[in-house]
Amino acid sequence: MIYTITQSPVLNRTVEVEEIIYDDINEIVEAKNSVGGKGIDISRVIKELGGQSVVLGFVGGYNGIEVEGKLVNEGIVCDFTRINDESQTKIIIYQRKKNLQTLLSTPEPEIKPSEVSALHNKIKEVPGESYVVLGGSVPKDMDVNFFAQVITTLKKKNVKVVLDADEEASARGLDAGPFLIKPNIHEFGRLINKNVRDLEDVFEEAKPFLKKVDYIVVSAGARGVAGISREGSYHVIPPKIKVRSSLGAGDSLVAGIVFVLSKGGSFEESLVMGVACGTASTLNPGNILCSKEDIEIIKKDVMIKRF
Repeated sequence: MIYTITQSPVLNRTVEVEEIIYDDINEIVEAKNSVGGKGIDISRVIKELGGQSVVLGFVGGYNGIEVEGKLVNEGIVCDFTRINDESQTKIIIYQRKKNLQTLLSTPEPEIKPSEVSALHNKIKEVPGESYVVLGGSVPKDMDVNFFAQVITTLKKKNVKVVLDADEEASARGLDAGPFLIKPNIHEFGRLINKNVRDLEDVFEEAKPFLKKVDYIVVSAGARGVAGISREGSYHVIPPKIKVRSSLGAGDSLVAGIVFVLSKGGSFEESLVMGVACGTASTLNPGNILCSKEDIEIIKKDVMIKRF
């Protein structure tokens, strides 16, 4: 089984108006709500591929109820930990005539130590041999060692943890020895305190980390992905396409990799699927993720070279 952890899911409320007239009533032309979060998007792509996962994380208040309800309606299995505070909301106001958007955001919810403990206890119940995807940032009320603590706990049960994070949370998580890490090329540069521009440099710089992790995947947009392991290293190159939005491409990449590995596929096979998923997601506008049909078409044109 695959588990994804989204520490703080966000309820996005988008409203469209023709133009904002101040000090007057503005009629909303269109309104829609959606749920955002790195782990949630990974679970969505896994479902699109025909797999199943369980989303863990914190939700609270009426917003939290709506978050969970919307995900259940999407067919996403949820096992959230309830908190006293209200889940975060982001409101996007789009003016059609001016082609402008304004983003309003409520503060991140306060997460109490007892609530962190409740989530951690739930994580301890993850069955052995499962895959757990950790990513994003650690909420302000939680210790930066949270990822490292989760990895340490789950390794005892032979659970394979995939870490997709940045800066201090990533560095501390890496020290705990996850199964796989997936920084992009800029995050990898911050991890090693160097300015890394070429994927060729990644292959050399990543090798020392194989003492701590089994697999390293570094993404670099249209230039492709570097996959490094003890068994071999690969440069995976996507086909050239017209990119409409890169939002969610990294999450789709992770989803494809984890989906194949969880089915017993090879690292090489997982990289090809991951790149196909990530590339397919860029075909769509905004935060619309990839479709299985696009993934299968793109997968045929993905090139992989042993490095």
